[in-house]
Amino acid sequence: MSGNKTINVVGAGPGGFAAAISLAENGYNVNLYEKNDNVGVRFNGDFQGLENWSDDEDTLSILGRLGIKINFLCQPYSGDDGYFIGPNRKKARIKTSRPLFYLIERGTGENSLDQGLRRQAEELGVNILWNHKMESLKKGYAIVGTGPKAADAIAKGMVFKTSYKNIFIGFVDNRIAPQAYAYLLVNNGRATFATCMFNDFKNEKTYFERSLQVLNSSIDIDIIDEKEFGGFVNFFNEPILSKGDRIFYVGENAGFQDALWGFGIKYAMLSGYYAAKSIIDNELYSDLCKTHLYPKLKASLANRWLFSHLYNPGYTYLFKYMAASDDVIPSLRKHYNFSLSKKLIYEMAKRWYRTRLINKQCMHVHCDCVWCRHGKHEHELVENC
Repeated sequence: MSGNKTINVVGAGPGGFAAAISLAENGYNVNLYEKNDNVGVRFNGDFQGLENWSDDEDTLSILGRLGIKINFLCQPYSGDDGYFIGPNRKKARIKTSRPLFYLIERGTGENSLDQGLRRQAEELGVNILWNHKMESLKKGYAIVGTGPKAADAIAKGMVFKTSYKNIFIGFVDNRIAPQAYAYLLVNNGRATFATCMFNDFKNEKTYFERSLQVLNSSIDIDIIDEKEFGGFVNFFNEPILSKGDRIFYVGENAGFQDALWGFGIKYAMLSGYYAAKSIIDNELYSDLCKTHLYPKLKASLANRWLFSHLYNPGYTYLFKYMAASDDVIPSLRKHYNFSLSKKLIYEMAKRWYRTRLINKQCMHVHCDCVWCRHGKHEHELVENC
């Protein structure tokens, strides 16, 4: 394909931006369709993390290979910068040979990941079409990264100001975060506290109140100008990569998400990059994903099954094991290797887990809707029923 071709990207999230940036760097014209008038609007200035344990290579080095510059808040946090608290309320400090994660900000703020990616795309000449949806594709390619469509895990939290020092604290206890965790992230006078849950969503307020009680009993932290927020993540047993050979799905829209902890930003950007690479180098997107992303995604679902069956006694043992290690990074990375044992657990996990997503149907007989995963044949059957 020649460099004067135009590629359409739908959704200005990390996956869409990674695709747009890669394409623009390789001489393509890119139209990026965004239904809102800004990026990051579904976030609240809350802190999140770019995990740095599942790959041999440091996450910032990986982003550099994708063409992503660090022009946003990206603060390394290692084992010395925080600790974990288990069901027994005891602190578990861990040792790490490199940052455990990089703290980033999400939302419309100037230092957010979302605004940083927007600036990079605009500098490369990406044409961002604000307040525009792309409903159908008549010709050419489209890369679709329109975010999660269902809640397989949720977060209930708040952002606030504080004088407390920079720190991370992770809380693991099914009484405050069923089959998940709660977390505190503090950076330069601002903080995010939230509880995540993979189960019992209807009681989210109760779990949040309990987790806040545990936070206040664990540390003496001042909470100023708090604002509550909520969020959710979506993942599939098997990602849905494309519709035909011209529409590629990326990020959570395809089901790319860490099923264990919900750290999916890196997977979103990698999937966007591979979608772009498939166009640039005339490679199969499915082959790139199956080679580079599927093994870790399947391992993460196996890990989710294991973690969900540990319960509080298992979490307490896990923290003792982690605290005794001279470096937890190799152990964590090992759990993301799709070994023979993980393959066996994955086969159980994919039968056990069912996404909450119900696919929409556009009901068009001659379906060319970008967002709809059903092809013409399926719609002809639906229309004739």
